[in-house]
Amino acid sequence: MKNLEEIIKEGESKTVEFKELFPPNIKIAKTIIAFANTAGGKLIIGVNDQSEIVGLEDIDIFEWQDRISSILYDSCYPNIMPEFYTSNISGKMVFVVEVSRGSLLPYYLKTKGKNEGTYIRIGATNRVASFDNIIDLERQRRNLSFDEEIDYDVDYESINYNFLKKEYREIGKEIDVEKLKNLKLLKEENNKIYPTKAFLILSGL
Repeated sequence: MKNLEEIIKEGESKTVEFKELFPPNIKIAKTIIAFANTAGGKLIIGVNDQSEIVGLEDIDIFEWQDRISSILYDSCYPNIMPEFYTSNISGKMVFVVEVSRGSLLPYYLKTKGKNEGTYIRIGATNRVASFDNIIDLERQRRNLSFDEEIDYDVDYESINYNFLKKEYREIGKEIDVEKLKNLKLLKEENNKIYPTKAFLILSGL
């Protein structure tokens, strides 16, 4: 496993961002949100854009920890709780904010809302997530594949699935709504039955 100095030498990336000094609140929030929505990461303060360790002097780790925690609590939803620590590299102190990929996706800025305030990490930059990105993050939170998603706009009774009925008859069985639900081709929600994307794909819709 790479140590922090080796990580710094490799430069900024999908999971690493440098700041020479304590960054503005909004930049901290965007970076931490992007890390939480993507693959986690480290915000390392005390390193410049050229991957040079400039170090920090006279910092109070507990004050910085409380300050960043307050920024994230006030700015981000759902709440993100990173780890904080310092590291002394060749006599120079850096401060690290490390966040894991979140499980309550998507994370976003409260002031902008989910549609405009969700950020993801693309390369070494933070980007506003597209609508498709947000849908994908929500699907990941529910541990659903695209095929398992419900399509609320199609009446399942209008779907022709004679091809499935034929396949089942050839093996001496019948297929009904309950079997379609077991196959995750139909799902019931609020006492109403809906087709999944998989059912529409199989039906050529």
